[in-house]
Amino acid sequence: MTISIVIVSWNVREFLRKCLCSIYEFTQDLEFEVFVVDNNSSDGSPETVEKEYPRVKLIGNKKNLGFSAGNNIGIKIACGKF
Repeated sequence: MTISIVIVSWNVREFLRKCLCSIYEFTQDLEFEVFVVDNNSSDGSPETVEKEYPRVKLIGNKKNLGFSAGNNIGIKIACGKF
């Protein structure tokens, strides 16, 4: 695995959708993984990720743990060199 991408999300469904679309459209010839750590969104963000981006590893938190804690959760399970 070359690159691990960790995205922390909280109630930003449309921005998250655009971000993931961009990653999959413009990341070519690289082995990569994407994690979305969702901080208990209520706008349908997790459902959108599950439905539209099944390759994304979704981690749903029961409460908003904040940006730093969300990144730490994703980084702990990431396998990428970068």
